[in-house]
Amino acid sequence: MWEPIYTASKFAVQAFVHSTRRQVAQHGVRVGAVLPGPVVTALLDDWPKAKMEEAVANGSLMQPKEVADAVLFILSRPRNVTIRDLVILPNSVDL
Repeated sequence: MWEPIYTASKFAVQAFVHSTRRQVAQHGVRVGAVLPGPVVTALLDDWPKAKMEEAVANGSLMQPKEVADAVLFILSRPRNVTIRDLVILPNSVDL
């Protein structure tokens, strides 16, 4: 029941990032949005360990390192390249 609100908030953040990027690009500042799907975080601390491990194994959760690696990829592009949006999802998640 919360998906519409959650989804709307993600789109709001993305719109903010895009408009900010357009305003600061002339100053050599790069801005991009990283839009991860479900990630193992403290928000899931109340999940049983077996459920968490199963979700990672079946491709419905990612580890934080996978998102961090994607961010490092964005930051390592040449200064004249901007990754505007990067959506990163576990294999079995269709968002």
